[in-house]
Amino acid sequence: MDANAVATNYPDEFGNRRLSLKQTVSLAATGDVTTLVVQEATKFIVRRITLSNFSGTANANVGVFTAASGGGTAIVSDAALGANAVSGKFVDLTLATAANANVQTARVLYVNVSTGNVAQTCDIALYGDIVAL
Repeated sequence: MDANAVATNYPDEFGNRRLSLKQTVSLAATGDVTTLVVQEATKFIVRRITLSNFSGTANANVGVFTAASGGGTAIVSDAALGANAVSGKFVDLTLATAANANVQTARVLYVNVSTGNVAQTCDIALYGDIVAL
């Protein structure tokens, strides 16, 4: 057996991988602006949610939830993006207590903007560990 080969391994055998990515998400409107859909896992641990590739300065407030319209469990409580939400930088959102302690089974997470920013876009990536396929 080749110890350097990983082709026979399954996604749940690796830690901290990108589980979902949405590109050029508009932060202009308020409400649910996109969903992060976890395709490969039925159970997973959220490790981080990163916003990057900002089209300018983002003054938006963003949260991530397990149900539409800010419902269900808060993965990221609604919060301002902060000073790093500008072109050429990234923001790791602060995970809520439930995300730090619980295995997630909701395969769709809703990104909700409570305070929008005209013509602002960014990429949103969800990283974590797969518990079950």
